[in-house]
Amino acid sequence: MTTSEARRQKQLTRKRQKRKAKTHKPNSGESWSLAVLATQAPIHECLVPAELFEQGIGNLVFSRSLPDGRIAVAMFLLDVFCLGVKNALSAVVTPNEYARRVRSLPTIEHYRRVDAACFCQLVKGAVDYARDLGFPPHGDYAVASQIWGGLPVDGCLEPFEYGHKGMPYYVSGPNETVVQAQGIVEHLARRLGPDKFHYTVFVP
Repeated sequence: MTTSEARRQKQLTRKRQKRKAKTHKPNSGESWSLAVLATQAPIHECLVPAELFEQGIGNLVFSRSLPDGRIAVAMFLLDVFCLGVKNALSAVVTPNEYARRVRSLPTIEHYRRVDAACFCQLVKGAVDYARDLGFPPHGDYAVASQIWGGLPVDGCLEPFEYGHKGMPYYVSGPNETVVQAQGIVEHLARRLGPDKFHYTVFVP
């Protein structure tokens, strides 16, 4: 093969690789853009634990049906008593995988379907409440929340009251160390005063 022919073959290979990169579709294990999907795909369902404001924390699910049959899903671990979005994730999955993920959520939460606008208002309100206390949402929240697209929240008439009995109520989670929990309590005490919040810290 001559030098010019080898160069031409390399150029053709690079062009094929570029075309493949442009047409490649993400799967559940790859990064993906919810911003595009959210403006094009119909809503599949929005699930919220029926007793979220009694328990204080729960897993929320927002999903959209894609044209190729897969489902775009975003899940949020939401603390409405204090910390807002403690965890968030997003993925594009098959219907079977979506059903498996929903089934794997705690059965005690007894999910109910809600309007998409109310789902957005509920989560955004919890994020704002936590931010006022000095707690930002989980790092993946910005990506996961893109699934909402431009949904308006002013169409929801359901009121949401955050905190517990008029005050923030921090309850330590299983993934928080004693040191982390103590840091959150001390932060609340500095920001609000010792008598302006409640807390429960579980010691392993």
